[in-house]
Amino acid sequence: MDYLTRARELHDAAIQVRRQLHQNPEVGFDLPETMKLVKSKLDEFGIAYENLADTYGVVGTLGDASKGKTLLLRADSDALPIPEKSEHDFVSQVENKAHLCGHDMHTTILLMVLKMLKENEDQLEGQIKFLFQPAEETLNGGKLMVEKGILENPKPDAGMALHMWPMSKEVNILVSRHEVLASALNFRIIIKGVGSHGAMPYMGIDPVFVASQIINGANAILARELPSNKGASLSMGMIEAPGGAVNVIPDTVIIEGTSRSLYPESAQHVSERLPEIIEHIAKAHRAEASYEVLAEVPALINTPEISDQTLAAAKEVLGDEYNVTETEPDLASEDYAHIASHLPESCYFMVGAPLPDAEGKTYPVHNPLVQFNEEALVAGSAAMAQAATNWLRDNK
Repeated sequence: MDYLTRARELHDAAIQVRRQLHQNPEVGFDLPETMKLVKSKLDEFGIAYENLADTYGVVGTLGDASKGKTLLLRADSDALPIPEKSEHDFVSQVENKAHLCGHDMHTTILLMVLKMLKENEDQLEGQIKFLFQPAEETLNGGKLMVEKGILENPKPDAGMALHMWPMSKEVNILVSRHEVLASALNFRIIIKGVGSHGAMPYMGIDPVFVASQIINGANAILARELPSNKGASLSMGMIEAPGGAVNVIPDTVIIEGTSRSLYPESAQHVSERLPEIIEHIAKAHRAEASYEVLAEVPALINTPEISDQTLAAAKEVLGDEYNVTETEPDLASEDYAHIASHLPESCYFMVGAPLPDAEGKTYPVHNPLVQFNEEALVAGSAAMAQAATNWLRDNK
């Protein structure tokens, strides 16, 4: 099958699906309407599916396991709890929720891929397993999928997923042969002190001051405990002092933050040292501190062989229509890493999807003004379908 030609033929119908998803975003683990639409399209294509255990994850297979190996194709389907601020004909109809990371595009692309592979099923030299996943944005959805059995019955021999990249200069395919995205450690710190009048701090224990010392001390991990060529980032993105005022020292401060790294050993070091530093700095200033991990995901690392095969397949199917190039890693994170880290082989690639606004500006994912070029539906689905077909053929 000429997947590029077929993807173009499916484009108009795919746009309708994507826009329906975009107007009706759902977040987190509960995606009833999203998965209802996914299931309706799978029914239309004649593809069997089921919910993964008691979750909103939708899984199924096509092809013939007796002919070869099993390749897992995964798309994330959840939106973000952020209001959309861009202007177009199909903006989110749900208050404070929007597909600002492109997961509506990912879901639509996987549906296109599955339709094309189903039409070409007799020619597949193995089996495709697929997953429409909830809660990627929590960085805990992939972990739940593993716990609920996505890696069993049947057990995948390799995996593949993709992501929109709206900051690209063109619609294209970008593949890394090694590290792709960073690990993520999302955490919450609660510092308990004793409130007092701002003019008499000695009458209390100032958690705001303790928080400042913890922020400074924690950043010393990066500067003094990690090799310069194997670094990490550490950002405190939220600080809250309930009850505090210009002349009131509160009794509690809450900090939330994240640490990212492309290097597993550095991520592990930060994970171990951060709670130690928090505890001891708090004690040094007579305060109490608790530390909670909100999410922890490993770095997403491609394996070279399937990445090379994906590069070759994308070039084969896209020809001169779209550029296919290698790319460098980024410090964003992806909870597909929970799945990929258990697979012998995996390739996660980017699809350029820039769509400038009226002023010629493009925006990154998670920005309220970001938009995605729907031409990426064609390039992304053709590349994934060809890569999946070729991988099954070449890895029997």
